[in-house]
Amino acid sequence: MYYEQPYTASQPPPQSSPLSFRPTNPTNLKTRSPLRYLLFCAGGLCGLIIIATLITLFIVYFARYRYTNSSLLSYPDFACSQRPCGCPNYNKKTFITKIVGGKEALPYTYPWLIALVDRYTTDPFCTGFIISSNAILTAAHCLNGRNPNQIQILAKAHDLRQFNGERYDIDRWFTHPEYQHNTSMHINDIALVKIKNLFASDLQPCCLPTLQSSMYPRAQTTAVVSGWGKLIPTPNSRHSPILQDVVMPIVDEKSIKCYQSIVDINRQLCAGYNKLRIDTCSGDSGSPLLVVEYNNQKQGHFVATGIVSYGNSQCDTSISPGVYTRVGFYLPWINSILPYL
Repeated sequence: MYYEQPYTASQPPPQSSPLSFRPTNPTNLKTRSPLRYLLFCAGGLCGLIIIATLITLFIVYFARYRYTNSSLLSYPDFACSQRPCGCPNYNKKTFITKIVGGKEALPYTYPWLIALVDRYTTDPFCTGFIISSNAILTAAHCLNGRNPNQIQILAKAHDLRQFNGERYDIDRWFTHPEYQHNTSMHINDIALVKIKNLFASDLQPCCLPTLQSSMYPRAQTTAVVSGWGKLIPTPNSRHSPILQDVVMPIVDEKSIKCYQSIVDINRQLCAGYNKLRIDTCSGDSGSPLLVVEYNNQKQGHFVATGIVSYGNSQCDTSISPGVYTRVGFYLPWINSILPYL
């Protein structure tokens, strides 16, 4: 440590001749010059590395930001035709980024969307959607190890920290008879849940598709999915208290990534971006994958063409697309149960 020397009475410096000089030690010069040179070179090299790193980070960030914004699909722009189902409360025209790290949905856009929670809580573990006055569809794996008395349905929900919507008790549910919960690929991952009372009249259901073809919807069709799932794909992260939504393309079932992710193209479909880290995540299971069925160029309505089933642990469709239960395939099973509810 450096210590300041105490002040003392100054002594006059010794007089010297103007022509006198202090001899320089050549040994000190030889020692100091290489050291100074090395220090100068090291400082310059560090400065160049820092500048190069900053430039690289700026270029990568700018390129990624520009690529992301130019590659995101726009939210479907349509006027909802007069139907008893499939009409959102708002026609949104701005693009939505993503559920994992994304933006909030506008409040109460999807009147059919519900949250599945443990009784008397507001922390959702799955999502679902209304299809009739007393029934919802969700993913079968959401109900594993539970019974109807443990679960409630939250409707008219957006920010679950300030929930003032409606709660509904569950009467019973029907999981698909061929669903196998002990496999990693949830084939037949669909369940129909009946509530004890009727939903409020302003809770409009979502439309179901009219086609059962495995070619519907076509690849690159714009789809929308929403939910209260995780924003960060880490084990200890919590589900989002605020509803999120995302716009993604349908993936060709014959593509390598989709083909490797699903079991049956007739019963499952894929959605997601090939190069963007955007996807649904844990907690979004059971949510509908919405596409627009158009009556003409400007009018249409939302149809639940898929149900969020599973994906990779990183919630990243650039690794592998999200997998959805193909609702059209299960129309006969759904229609065989609804009349008896």
